[in-house]
Amino acid sequence: MKSRYTRRTFLKTTSATLITGSLSSSSAHLLAANVRGVDKPAILGGTPVRSAPFSSTWPIYDDHEAQALVGALNSRNWCCLRGHLVYDFEKTFAAAMGAKQCVLSNGGTTALRASLQCLGVGAGDEVITTPHTFIATINEICNGHALPVFVDIDPRTGSIDAELIEAAITEHTRAILPVHLSGFPADIEKIMAVANKHGIPVVEDACQSVFAEVNGRKVGTFGATGCISFQEWKSLVCGEGGAMLGNDPQLMRRCAAYVNNGRDPAGEISGYPFAGSNHRMTEFQAAILTEQFKRFKNQDAARQKNGRYVEEALTQIAGLTQRKRYAENTRITYFRLELDYDRKAFADVPAATFARALRAEGIPFSGGPRNYGRGCHKEGMLEAHLRSRGFETAFSTARLRKYRDSLRLPVMDGLTAGAGEILSMDSKIPLLGTQREMDQIVEAVRKVAAHCDALKIA
Repeated sequence: MKSRYTRRTFLKTTSATLITGSLSSSSAHLLAANVRGVDKPAILGGTPVRSAPFSSTWPIYDDHEAQALVGALNSRNWCCLRGHLVYDFEKTFAAAMGAKQCVLSNGGTTALRASLQCLGVGAGDEVITTPHTFIATINEICNGHALPVFVDIDPRTGSIDAELIEAAITEHTRAILPVHLSGFPADIEKIMAVANKHGIPVVEDACQSVFAEVNGRKVGTFGATGCISFQEWKSLVCGEGGAMLGNDPQLMRRCAAYVNNGRDPAGEISGYPFAGSNHRMTEFQAAILTEQFKRFKNQDAARQKNGRYVEEALTQIAGLTQRKRYAENTRITYFRLELDYDRKAFADVPAATFARALRAEGIPFSGGPRNYGRGCHKEGMLEAHLRSRGFETAFSTARLRKYRDSLRLPVMDGLTAGAGEILSMDSKIPLLGTQREMDQIVEAVRKVAAHCDALKIA
């Protein structure tokens, strides 16, 4: 069964001349494929390296998913309350992640909501978090009538700057919510040290980072809870869906109750003894997820192999460097491949221009200043919440005024000099491709890098 969906991918790279002396033996055959005359880049009228889509599409599925869906359909147990697929996968995923327990929900967003609710975050509270995240992270803080207290980002990674967290703690701080973006772990060990020092629970937003690790431990298992998304654009998918991971049995009991209208999952208390809503995952979602997880393990291995291969090749080129890791033993997932770009090494060609030239080669990349664009602290939804009756009841006028004054983040807002530039690619499709496709990624960068003087003039 062929998927109808394709995903755009972002790629990039550099000068062949500088590659030749420095690639490892594992990359030697790449050179054999690419040592030849440097063609004119497509953006300057040459022939593109690739003119066809990558060999993979997204999402990837076959008859296994179809049969699983039909099985769930024929069972007539479409809701997890009468089925078993949801509860079976909870056990499977918890074991794979190294957590004592997993609770599934109908989305990563609702996993965040349940986590915050069950930790007691509510009206008048504050949650320390990052402005550089998808808006869902902030939605679920505000929907509980709590203030998202934004801490500026580390310019080298875009993750929350752990060094600034302690200064943001007040008597109102109820939780810390870091985000592991695009398969890159945040500085979670330092964050946990600060949180433990002050007795503040951590909710990890690991929605984009399934199987990322720090010192052998998967992200999403450090905090009180860790939240995962199975939305279609992630690396482990079932359309929509989410998970909460945790080790505290009583907290996870409340989380399981919250997504199931407040029912006691232990069956010890009748009725609806806990706060709750309906955020249950369906048996259809779990049927797809079960099959997707089987192929995810192979896909993850392929991304690791191909991602390391491409990253190693590209970072041998002067001007492209590996994105900062916070721990020496860090496993990224290559959900997105990101490299720092020094335009001085490329005839002062901006990263955005370099990326545009790569896209003309059939290797879709994005690039630009490392200011990360518009942060969540500037979204209109925040002011809508601050002006709402609920917030004006929960917070004094003076406190809201002080909060608005705090929404100045020099790094996130691009006001800090020397932040540099970045090239990035969405890796789900390219890094599941063939070896030839990996070689073509590097070949395209070589072509573009060799003609930077012309790109600057063009």
